[in-house]
Amino acid sequence: MDPWDQVRRAARDRRSGSVQIALRAARGLAGLSSRRDVLRAARALIRAHPEMAALWRLCAETLEADDPGAAAETFAQRLEAETEAAADAARWLTSRRSATILTHSSSSSVVAALERIRSRVGLVICTWSLPGGEGRVLSRRLEREGFESEAVPDAAIAGACERADLALVGADAVSEAAVVNKVGTRLVALAAREAGIGCYPLACSSKLVPEQIRARMRSAMEEATPLELFDAVVTERGPLRPGHVRRAARRVTVPAALADILPP
Repeated sequence: MDPWDQVRRAARDRRSGSVQIALRAARGLAGLSSRRDVLRAARALIRAHPEMAALWRLCAETLEADDPGAAAETFAQRLEAETEAAADAARWLTSRRSATILTHSSSSSVVAALERIRSRVGLVICTWSLPGGEGRVLSRRLEREGFESEAVPDAAIAGACERADLALVGADAVSEAAVVNKVGTRLVALAAREAGIGCYPLACSSKLVPEQIRARMRSAMEEATPLELFDAVVTERGPLRPGHVRRAARRVTVPAALADILPP
């Protein structure tokens, strides 16, 4: 397939998660040979999905490489491996049998994590996740895959957290200050804290970005939830406390040419 067609498809995709979109974008960038073309593709991708840190990181590494195609392929391989390892790390979140787990929106990483702990999951509560309602779709999908699942209105999040053993959500980006995910995630984190249960976002290291980039991620469908509201961020290295995540995010750099794509 033409690399520019792959880039355009990734930019237009409004259904897939950030990992799937980044992998498709990587296939497109792998076919580009010049820095000028990479920067042009990066503009299209980041302006279409400003909240997706994996795209920022993909474009940054490809833009700085002597061989953009090889860099894009290497990034895709690492992203897939990190995502699988982060799902595996979710095994450490609960040892309870028949646990009730609440999730918000529809994260492929969360689904992968649930598969890893299937024998310990009694019920998955999916918030409707309006606007969009992808939580209801996720609930039906989980039922088809053999989980017991229940979809609840977003207004019932507080009560659902009181019934749950933990909350597990996805993440499009993580900075030293906040986790970016579907609007309503902050309410989940606050309700989980009030109910006395753990709240964890799943995010591999390729979703870390510096705060100055995170601050430019403006999307009506996404919101930033302060890092302090989460017990830990589940990465490919296991659950990491907020302090560790802050230090890791501060080490991430983005080239000036890429940072200037969006207004401050």
